[in-house]
Amino acid sequence: MTRPHGSAGFWRHSDTWVGLTLVVIGAAATAMASGFDAMSRSYPLALSVLLMVFGAVLVLRVVISQPKSVSFSLPARVAGLSALLIVAWIVALSAGLGFVLPTLLMQGAFLYICGVRPPLVAAIYAVLITAVGYAAFVLGLGVRLPETLAPWIL
Repeated sequence: MTRPHGSAGFWRHSDTWVGLTLVVIGAAATAMASGFDAMSRSYPLALSVLLMVFGAVLVLRVVISQPKSVSFSLPARVAGLSALLIVAWIVALSAGLGFVLPTLLMQGAFLYICGVRPPLVAAIYAVLITAVGYAAFVLGLGVRLPETLAPWIL
């Protein structure tokens, strides 16, 4: 790993690209949220502004401290697998498998990808994350989550 020197090092650093991506996504979300009615706008607008701020902080950190460059190879692999998991999760939700089972499996896979071992620990975390997510949406926010076509599956 090398220290970035000048603008070439700035553009080679992964935090630069992640930060710029967050700023662009935050700006797009801000534009979308501005079209919402006044009651619905505040939460998405606040989140999109926070996304832009965090992205700008990442870019500024690279400019100010010039940290060592970070390779894209491992994050790219993790991001690719995570994207595939999210697509599979969306397909499972759309196919009528409900919320609990697809979310539980997705969380277990995310934890495995991130290196949480042994499998029993990952399974416990996946159950806890799914239960907290379910409780937050159903009990806390009153959101109806997708129901399963086969209730005996969960």
